[in-house]
Amino acid sequence: MAASPVPAAGVAVVHDSPAAGSITFVLRDIARGGLAGLVTGVLIAGLGGRIIMRVAALQVPAAVGRITENGNRIGDITAEGSLGLVLLAGLFFGLAGATVWVVVSPWIPGTGLQRALLAMPVAVALTGVSLIQGRNPDFQVLRHDGMTVVLLLLLLAAAGASISLFDGWLERRLPRPRASRAADAVYLALTVAGGLLILPAVLASYLDDETLLGLAIVGVGMATLFRWAHRYEGTSLPPWLMAAGRGSLLIAVVVGLLALAPDVATALGWT
Repeated sequence: MAASPVPAAGVAVVHDSPAAGSITFVLRDIARGGLAGLVTGVLIAGLGGRIIMRVAALQVPAAVGRITENGNRIGDITAEGSLGLVLLAGLFFGLAGATVWVVVSPWIPGTGLQRALLAMPVAVALTGVSLIQGRNPDFQVLRHDGMTVVLLLLLLAAAGASISLFDGWLERRLPRPRASRAADAVYLALTVAGGLLILPAVLASYLDDETLLGLAIVGVGMATLFRWAHRYEGTSLPPWLMAAGRGSLLIAVVVGLLALAPDVATALGWT
């Protein structure tokens, strides 16, 4: 007997009554989140990062011409440099952000703009430590400019809102499982690539640099694995799992913000 799929938290799902045990529903969820993160990385992190570099040059004229830690010259605006920054930075942060999003997104409540607003502090808390590292010499070059630090935090928040909105947009438009064999194959390929290549690197980075935050994200991931098991079986989520997932995410956000605070203070020159 066919069973209805369990909708992703905060995402409208068309109930097309697939057969229970269809792994393609899980694969589609994972692939959808990965695509949302990748596009958001290029459009928001890549383009946004380029804009912030330009603003930083205007804010701190003395820094113009200095070389940043990643090899870019502050103040230089070239098509080649801009394209490289957008693609490389966008792909890097997009892939990392997509991995985190796939893990935590099922536990962010709401729909549409409400969910996007909730995703903003989640993005800042869970990815801020990767972008704002207080001891990075670039902040000294930029004279600990407060506007630059604020813009970086806003960039993360904008990325969180964008990935949530684009995830919902993809949910309404991507082919349903079993509607297209080609689409199902793409979902499988994206899931395998992310699981084998991206997830281990992202997890290793967290556990190496921010162990406590990494463990908190692992805790959220465990709840997500249980959710995928129910998604696979076509059964409703038990209340304890919903509480565990959202509770684990809340803990991860608190841990992330506590880890980020010292780096922000150092970047601002307060410590």
